[in-house]
Amino acid sequence: MRKFIRGLLLPSLLGLSITGFSQKAVVKFGDIKPSDFSPTAYAVDSSASGVILYDVGSSTYQGNTSGGFSIAFKRHTRIRLLNRNSFDLATISIPLYASGAAEERIESLEASTHNFENGKVETFKLDKASIFKDRLNKNYTVRKFTLPNIKEGSIIEIKYSFVSPYPGDLRSWNFQGAYPVVWSEYQVSIPSVFNFVTLTQGYTPYKVDEGSVGNEIYNILDGDIARKSELYSFRTSTVNHRWAMENIPALKKENFTTTLDNHISKIAFQLSRVKYPNSPEKDIMSNWNMVCEELLKDEDFGANLAQNASYWNDELKKITAGATTPMESAKKIFEFVRDNMSCTNYSAKYLSNPLKKVYQTKNGNVADINLLLTVLLKNKGFDARPVMLSTRDHGKALEVYPILERLNYVISKVIIGNESYLLDASQDKLGFGHLDLDCYNGYARIIDKDLPELINLSADSIHENKLTTVFIINDEKGGLKGNFVSYLGDYESARFREKIVKTTAETFFKEVKKGFAFDVDLSNQHIDSLKIYEAPVTVSYEIRFKPEDEMIYLNPVFGEAYKENPFKSAERLYPVEMPYAMNETFVLKMEIPKGYAIEELPKSSRVKFNDDEGMFEYLIAKDENEIQLRSTVKLNKATFLPDDYQSLRDFFGYIVKKHSEQIVLKKIKP
Repeated sequence: MRKFIRGLLLPSLLGLSITGFSQKAVVKFGDIKPSDFSPTAYAVDSSASGVILYDVGSSTYQGNTSGGFSIAFKRHTRIRLLNRNSFDLATISIPLYASGAAEERIESLEASTHNFENGKVETFKLDKASIFKDRLNKNYTVRKFTLPNIKEGSIIEIKYSFVSPYPGDLRSWNFQGAYPVVWSEYQVSIPSVFNFVTLTQGYTPYKVDEGSVGNEIYNILDGDIARKSELYSFRTSTVNHRWAMENIPALKKENFTTTLDNHISKIAFQLSRVKYPNSPEKDIMSNWNMVCEELLKDEDFGANLAQNASYWNDELKKITAGATTPMESAKKIFEFVRDNMSCTNYSAKYLSNPLKKVYQTKNGNVADINLLLTVLLKNKGFDARPVMLSTRDHGKALEVYPILERLNYVISKVIIGNESYLLDASQDKLGFGHLDLDCYNGYARIIDKDLPELINLSADSIHENKLTTVFIINDEKGGLKGNFVSYLGDYESARFREKIVKTTAETFFKEVKKGFAFDVDLSNQHIDSLKIYEAPVTVSYEIRFKPEDEMIYLNPVFGEAYKENPFKSAERLYPVEMPYAMNETFVLKMEIPKGYAIEELPKSSRVKFNDDEGMFEYLIAKDENEIQLRSTVKLNKATFLPDDYQSLRDFFGYIVKKHSEQIVLKKIKP
């Protein structure tokens, strides 16, 4: 059974396994033998287009000439390109960070392509002139190159090292990615000066997970132009750890996945505390109360909430004119911001401009817009606070540790009477108290220095309900007529509104008509609550058709049937993350067409999923004149562990099979 490994470990002397390291044969760069080209497939994934054979890295500390520590990072990677679909692996990018004069620098780099030609290994070394330098942004540059002379079957190797002057930024390590890996290993050696929180995640077990303690002498040169440099040497204990995984499968994007970054096997580090010799201990990682206090003083975040009070009060008189209750005032403020501001960036947690300018220019990022909403609500006298979260494609935020890099979105919370509401005015079709599905990604954090509470925004907390009813009777002309009404759930309503913007209601109903397996006439077509964003959309129309064939094959679930299984892969290595828990009900009442009799009717069925986690119900009955059907698909939660995948796949496979069954009607011979 695969288990999700996501822990918080302190690499202090406590809790380490004091053992000798298990050994794996060291791979020497350039040591390629003819036998290395023999495999045409690898056990880790026999269908893979490329396989990472060996990926080993290390991070160690060293004294520098700036009075402190640097980190030396080394990496050696060997890759087999089995066919052309893996040639993207031959293009390598090495990002390097710089701030002012302090920059990460490459100390060594070598790369080669190895081909097996005419019974011998031929090696093509990378020409240093083929290494290009690009600037990603003001702080990051990238060294980029493509290995030469690659072809199907090539083995490529890359080996490099660089030095980072940022001792608190211990390099993370991904054991897993888009291609299978035969062996991946990472080692760190950390002086006791630094204490890190270690964050691990993934579902592949470690082949090696071993720690030891040691001692090291560090030489540090301290000085500048104004004073003479001094060399300091001191011995301190070190925490050493080695992690390795073997035969790691590739992780591929499947249906119902937030982001693969949440699930790949990886290890990362966050500096928690620093203790230099003869100096007091210094906490680096704050708690949420301290972080919130700093954010609320930050000019690029909370400080703007306390500015321009008289200006906002004058504007609020116009915005809330006519409102007679607090709820009406709050809704007017929300709708004003939503309908008048244009969002330029949906991934931001800091202001791009002062709030007054955002208001005047009528555009800004998601933080600009929802902090503007917050300040307007506060100045109207509401208890309103900003809330930070991480959207689904950004990855999950940590519940305990205040790591702001894990957050990328701002919403607002307002209390009206005894009720609290979460608001997002950056999306133009969201109603009051509604959030986009992307916001439901674990937990959000209220930015309040006294009470920085967590808000549960898990997908399991959303329950989407849908009801579709179809009533069909015989008409006076020998045909059938009926009414179709579908009450969409909140989030299907949101998707529907987006769809209608890109097309028209007329086009939509033409597609509905095409969805029937027989010729029908539609009339009295209506879409209700299309612009009432707090309410679910209702789709309704009348239907007429005239059966004339000797045999009629009728799918009683019509266009609402599940036609294919959303879970196609034979296995899944990480959780299924559906957008919400759901309850979908379809009800049919249909008179048997005059002149016909039932030849065949599907059987009723009821199945449970994991006892109380879901159910599928298909109840069908008939009498002399009428057929009745009730189909319900219900899941009581949204997230399912990999161990549940096969059961979930079988569950939906059964629904698809049952929804494909037809009623067979046969014309009665006179």
